[in-house]
Amino acid sequence: SLADAMAEVEEGFESLSGVEVLVSYGGSQMLAQQIASGAPADVIISAGEHPVAFLAGRGLVDPRVIGLLRNELVVAVRMGADLDLTSARQLSGPAVRRIVIADPGLAPAGRYAEESLIRLGIWHGIRDKLVFAQDVRSALAYVESGNADAALVYATDARTARNIEVAAIVPYESYSPIVYPVAIVQRGGYNKLADDFVEYLRGPEASEVFRGYGFQPFE
Repeated sequence: SLADAMAEVEEGFESLSGVEVLVSYGGSQMLAQQIASGAPADVIISAGEHPVAFLAGRGLVDPRVIGLLRNELVVAVRMGADLDLTSARQLSGPAVRRIVIADPGLAPAGRYAEESLIRLGIWHGIRDKLVFAQDVRSALAYVESGNADAALVYATDARTARNIEVAAIVPYESYSPIVYPVAIVQRGGYNKLADDFVEYLRGPEASEVFRGYGFQPFE
């Protein structure tokens, strides 16, 4: 969900510091598992707190975990789709045949979606309609291709996807606050460059980029 914004942030930091930044994109839990298995990384930004907590429990990240961004869930449909959805609860209706969410075991977006559907009281009623995608972008691809009628995804991804429109906002009270934490991966001693990068992520230039893509910088 950060791919578009991070491409700009990456360029900004490289211009300022003269240091090349290599960004690996993927489901947050998958990235955390890779780091736990020894994959090289200096900083992790997760689309949810659980993957960073997983690493923290293994002593693999600096204890100073920082809230970076906020997001929200929406119901996304293909542009021009003949679906009159104004509420997430309408996903249980006959007009919606297939619903896609990110796999809760791989991506925090799926955890938030599952939590919301349970709290809305429709999870069990729509289980037969559910399709699990690897991540949010994959979930939107299902809708774009016509292989699903609707997706529960981050508002920022729906905003930047082609041929996608937001049909409804998912009630805020139905899921935990979506917070993107950032943490420095511990690989020995103090990592000044990683520290500098985290400070840049929290600074005015990066915050302006994130806002441009619909994220809310964490205050």
